[in-house]
Amino acid sequence: MKQYQIDKEQFISDLQGLLRIKSVRFDCGPETEKAPLGQGIYDAIEYMLELGRRFGFRTKNVDGYCGWIEMGEGDRMVGIIAHVDTVPVESEGWIAPPFDGTVIDGRIYGRGTSDDKGPAMVALYAMKAVADSGVKLDKRVRLILGGDEEAGEWSCMKRYRQTEELPSCAFTPDAEYPTTYAEKGILHVRISAALDAQVKPISLICENAYNVVPAFASAVVDGVQYEAQGKAAHAMAPELGVNALLGLCGQLREKGVDHPFIKLCGIANAEGFGIAFSDEPSGKLTINPSIAKVDAQSAELRCDIRIPVTFTDKQVVEAIAEKVAPLGFTVENEYFQPPLYVEKDSPLVATLQRVYRDCTGREDEPVSTGGGTYARAFENAVAFGALFPDEEVTYHKTNENWNVENIWKNHQIISNAIVAL
Repeated sequence: MKQYQIDKEQFISDLQGLLRIKSVRFDCGPETEKAPLGQGIYDAIEYMLELGRRFGFRTKNVDGYCGWIEMGEGDRMVGIIAHVDTVPVESEGWIAPPFDGTVIDGRIYGRGTSDDKGPAMVALYAMKAVADSGVKLDKRVRLILGGDEEAGEWSCMKRYRQTEELPSCAFTPDAEYPTTYAEKGILHVRISAALDAQVKPISLICENAYNVVPAFASAVVDGVQYEAQGKAAHAMAPELGVNALLGLCGQLREKGVDHPFIKLCGIANAEGFGIAFSDEPSGKLTINPSIAKVDAQSAELRCDIRIPVTFTDKQVVEAIAEKVAPLGFTVENEYFQPPLYVEKDSPLVATLQRVYRDCTGREDEPVSTGGGTYARAFENAVAFGALFPDEEVTYHKTNENWNVENIWKNHQIISNAIVAL
């Protein structure tokens, strides 16, 4: 393993500058022809491109949807894919400003520190380290920066694929180590019903992102306000959170509230919906009831479902439809992202595993995830990093942070991966 140099103080300063740009889709300024994803996302992309130019690399802003930074020469191009947009910020509970990058006890705090602004910055600094080292590359290395990952639309990657060169192989530091060879399919469903006039009217609201376990939900029944607090977590691992929506419905059920939506939430789990699917490559199906709205006329529930790689969205939707029909609900497939599966013994996975072992001394096997990364947008691509096994997962949560020492470890791994691929 070669040791690559990094200016740690300058890195932290540059990352703090990126973290100070609020780049939340639909909540970062107007969407214009120049900035189709919002001004904040455009500014975050441009911030990274300017750093790339400062380091002497080629750059391009792809119509405000994404950008790329490239080094090296050659016909073959290796891609590193990251994103500079983030999920929204909860208003309470932060021990440091969420858009600042404060360092406390060896951790840098802020939305995007670990997902995915921090890893994006590490990748850029790794490119700089390799360039400065004098290592001769027989390829180009391109850092591709998207701006529409968290909202789930991926318009940035769709736009990139329309006009830009595709890498021969790629990885994204937007998951965990070692190599992620399988990613579950991601399904968003809307379960809804028109309510009869004789149904007891209630008002219930849970405003949230699809891919986050809801931390708050509220309802009004007979003039009485009910609220439930939960714990946010990424929908790929809902067991790490506490679902406020399900908690609220549990409260109302205990109060004797008889309503179709309360009954629906009572079965809104893998077993209740008849979708307790599992396979060897990617494990169990998970479900996150994440968004809800109920009034006197209608009720709707939106769920994020992560499907094992050997099952289909059609199987899931049909199974749910059968279970909810007796309650008067129908199911709509709003969005589906097919799974990713790359063989464990492929050259890409084998090379990244070797780099990981050489840099860490660990023998961890490739893993699967319920998360969805930009690796799905390209052929011959996987997720690689940036969290280590057993490292605390804080992305999408209050007080998102990243261990600074692990940042430097990531820098060495990604620098060596750039050379090895």
